[in-house]
Formats: sequence, C-alpha cells, structure tokens
Amino acid sequence: MYLHNFDKGKSMNTSSNWVKKGVLLAIAITLVFFMSGSGVAGVEKLWTEKTTITNPDVSPVGGILFRVLAEKLSPAVVNVRPMKKVTKAYGNFPYGNSPYGMPRMAPPQMKPHGPKEFRQRGEGSGFIIHEDGYILTNAHVVENSDSVQVALSTGGLFKGKLIGVDRVADLALIKIDSPDPLPVIPLGSSKELKPGDWVMAIGSPFGLDLTVTVGIVSAKGRSLGATPYDDFIQTDTPINPGNSGGPLINTQGEVVGINTAVMQMGQGLGFSLPVDLAKKLVPELKTNGKVTRSWLGVSVQDITLADKESLKLGVDQGSLVREVVVDSPAYKAGLKMNDVIVEFNGHTINNSRKLPKEVVYTTSGKEVSIRLVREGKARTVVVILQPFPEHMMS
Repeated sequence: MYLHNFDKGKSMNTSSNWVKKGVLLAIAITLVFFMSGSGVAGVEKLWTEKTTITNPDVSPVGGILFRVLAEKLSPAVVNVRPMKKVTKAYGNFPYGNSPYGMPRMAPPQMKPHGPKEFRQRGEGSGFIIHEDGYILTNAHVVENSDSVQVALSTGGLFKGKLIGVDRVADLALIKIDSPDPLPVIPLGSSKELKPGDWVMAIGSPFGLDLTVTVGIVSAKGRSLGATPYDDFIQTDTPINPGNSGGPLINTQGEVVGINTAVMQMGQGLGFSLPVDLAKKLVPELKTNGKVTRSWLGVSVQDITLADKESLKLGVDQGSLVREVVVDSPAYKAGLKMNDVIVEFNGHTINNSRKLPKEVVYTTSGKEVSIRLVREGKARTVVVILQPFPEHMMS
C-alpha cells in the first residue's frame, strides 16, 4: 500500500516518523494510558454531545438533510495554517524552470546576496469543539511549525496556541482566544457508526475553504501499518490534501471521525480517526500537553496455519507472542514466547491488531488479567503495566 498523510506528501510506509514509531511500538507494544472518569477531576468537558439543530429538513436516508448540516456546521470548521521560518539564498543562479524545462537564470542586474528568511505556510483543517476556542486537528498538520494561524469562515483570523499533541494517534488540540463565544460541532459516537452509513466531510482541500463532500462509511477498524493502534474509519467521501484535521459528520450532525489519511493509489479510499478515541485523548492533551503511555513489553503476530501445527498451539485465533522483553511487565508476569493471548482485561483477543486496541484505555500501574494458551493449555496471569521507558521513545 502507498499511503499518504494529508498536507505532508510523505509515504506512510517509507521514511516518515510514523513508520519509525510503528516499528518501535511493534517491538514492545505500548498501551495508551488515559485518565479515567475519576482521574480528570477539575477538567471541564470540552465538547458538546447533543445536536442543537431544530426543525431540520429530513433526507430520504433518515437523517438531517446534508445542505442543512452544511449550513449549520460549517461556521465551526476552520482553516489551520501552520507557519514555518525558511531560509533561502538569492542571487544570479537558477531559480526555476522555463516552459521547456530549462533552468531560468536570475537577470544579470541581480547581484548575489546572502540568505533571506521568509515564512512558509501550510494548509489543513480543524473544527471547534468548545465555545471557548478549543479546536481539534491532526498532529501532522501542525508538526514542525513555528506558529499556527486559524482562519474562521466568518473572516476572523486568530493566532492559535498549541495545547497538546499526540503524534502516535495523529491528534492535536489548539486554542484560540475570541472575545465572543464560538460556534461548535457536537461530538457523536464512532462506536455506533456502521458500514453503509452516510457521512459528510467539511474542510479546506488545496486551500479551498469550506468544501463539502458526501459519501458512506466503507469499513471500520482499518489498520494502515503506521502504528499498532491503527483503528481507522474507511470512507469513500472525497477528501484531499488540506482536509486533514477536518470533521467527518454523520446524518445527525455529529462528528464521528477526524479526516487523517488517504490511499493515493486508489479512488474513494479515505481514512478518519474515530472520534471516540479523540474524546479519550482530549482531557490529557489539555492537562499535560501529551499522552502518557504504558508498557507491556511483548512483540506479537497473528497465528498462521504453520504456527498452529508446528507449535501445537491448540487455538486458531489470538495474539501470538514472538518476543518478551527482559524485565518488562510481561516478563515479570511470566509470559513466554509462543504464548497465545486470547483475552485481555475481559476483552476477547482474536488477532494481534486487536490487542493494542483493546488495552488502549488501560491505566499504567493497574493489575490486568490476561488469559492465554500455552502448549494447548489455558491459563491466566496478572500483569501490572509500567510507564513506557523514556529512552525507547526517542
């Protein structure tokens, strides 16, 4: 697969930072620690979860008519403009190509001089989740930027403050200060979303403000190989560079996903981060500016027929342990190579991709029960997750 993050033009399976992190995380699975309900005391809820549209026109598919949604929700969709300082030298040297492919030379009267600094602007999208100015977008939209500008559809232009970034989930929280309450989009539930459901995307593809496109959910739980946590919503809704960070909206006018990536080799293959994951991340991004992760310390893979027969596993599905890191939580709990993890914290594990998705909400330091099959016999172990070692995150 040849995959690109919007706005960056980076292959997701070559030299990008995402792949490097994916390789690292495959060696030692990390489990994202999110604050539980009791752990976010004092942090106000940063989003609305109920649609405020009244007396809507109704479409034949049973939801609010898309033109009504576009009219009501577009004011809460913003254009995110990351700014970066770039230094470039000027003088009597080639500065581009002619229509015939030959290098253009600077006019003779232009004397060479030293480098000049200017600001390079990127393009992305985002959406307001709180009237106080909190905005969600993708981490790759704002990474490596020196500053961020946020443009509203009403014409307002604000300096954005980067509150928190999680590069693994590709999520960023920005805040702008406005003298007036801002329009918001309510957050729905990606869990309730089903393949075949109608969805709408609003964003700024190629810098074209407030572009609205419509399609359906093609699939859920897609893994693109960037990290073990991949759990994308696949949609055929047309999305393009510049849509990154924009909302994917259901027929009730609620955000169900954040548009994140596209498969350039195919048509109608867009991928969005589930909003349920974003809702778990937001409190910690606001409080700490980053997401604290826990460490299990195993490398896993899916079970093949050859594995089942040669290792006498006794099961067809599960997460096959291929390596246990010495002194890791898994090692201390007694996990061994060729164990098959079939249940984690009460949740069934039927493949290696599901394990990190199921444990993503598990708190570091908590005792977790793991059911596994070893040499055809079932057993249960208890593991205490630890914070991810800092030296392994570099």
